[in-house]
Amino acid sequence: MAPGKITAFYIAIIAINALVGFTTQPHNMGICSAGKTEMESRVGLTGGNFIKRICTVAWMMTGLCAVAMFATSDTEIDIDHVYGLMAHRLLPQIAPGLVGLFIASMLAAVMSSCDAFMVTASALFTENIYRKHFVRDAADRHYIWVGRGASVLVVVVGITFALSFENVVSGLEIFWKISAMMGIAFWAGLFWRRATVAGAWAGTMVSFTVLLFTSKISMLGVDVWNFNERFARYLPEAFLFEGQLNLPWQMILYLTAGVSSLIVVSLLTPPVREEKLEQFYKCLRTPVATGEPEVEPFTLPAGVEPARRNVVFDYLGLEIPRISPVGLAGFIASWLAIAALIGGVYWIFTP
Repeated sequence: MAPGKITAFYIAIIAINALVGFTTQPHNMGICSAGKTEMESRVGLTGGNFIKRICTVAWMMTGLCAVAMFATSDTEIDIDHVYGLMAHRLLPQIAPGLVGLFIASMLAAVMSSCDAFMVTASALFTENIYRKHFVRDAADRHYIWVGRGASVLVVVVGITFALSFENVVSGLEIFWKISAMMGIAFWAGLFWRRATVAGAWAGTMVSFTVLLFTSKISMLGVDVWNFNERFARYLPEAFLFEGQLNLPWQMILYLTAGVSSLIVVSLLTPPVREEKLEQFYKCLRTPVATGEPEVEPFTLPAGVEPARRNVVFDYLGLEIPRISPVGLAGFIASWLAIAALIGGVYWIFTP
């Protein structure tokens, strides 16, 4: 990141984009479903994310140390190699074997994420595409082998995709963008009854088109399209950083275009059947109880009464549920933990 790029506006838009896209990361469904009850899932997901944020603070401190070590170096250093260089230079001076422990820890951390993405992505393909549209009633063993084959394909595509990035930062930015574009339809489905399948597809595809239009696209080392070369000079200065479209404004463009397209197309297409919608929202608002049997997707177990519909806002199909006392307490506790984390970092760096 260049100095001056990370402003309050930058942080705010990145946070909004992350909020939109976080829910559609493929491993989140498995994480949230791991708890036996909704409270276990709430605590597990929230607590796990706070632990990761503590690790982020440690990474940030490592980055600051790297600036102090290499900023005055006469040799040009690839920023993607800084972390490894620090380990190579510092760890052997502390104790023998720490470099090996460092490598093992890094591999374990990478594999713990990559295997989750691999398994969930192959399962989503097998259950929602292959089983639904190609082979419906085969034996379980058949679908297991299809999932294994899909896992191999996911890994190959992932490695190829990763090798196409210029650096780690550009890869992270692409990850942010793709998940957010998928998240538009997800959030609309949760809160707007008038959203339709056609609207969801339109919102996703239009936001993806806007992303491609405002990006640089290269194939086989040849630039096929470069938005900044063609249009950056016509944009207001506030939209630019070092002569290129600033990342937050690109996010605003594709999110705005996606949401607008979803709304317009949904209003112009027939609504989803009311009984189908009601079944979906009944399952959505009914908590999972301990010991419930496994049933078909979006059906309640026998004898389970759906929770009462309790909304604080309901207009033109847009419904905002009323937050429960437990949810409010968790929300407040989470923000207190965030304040404590920020305060702790500030305290560490205050002379």
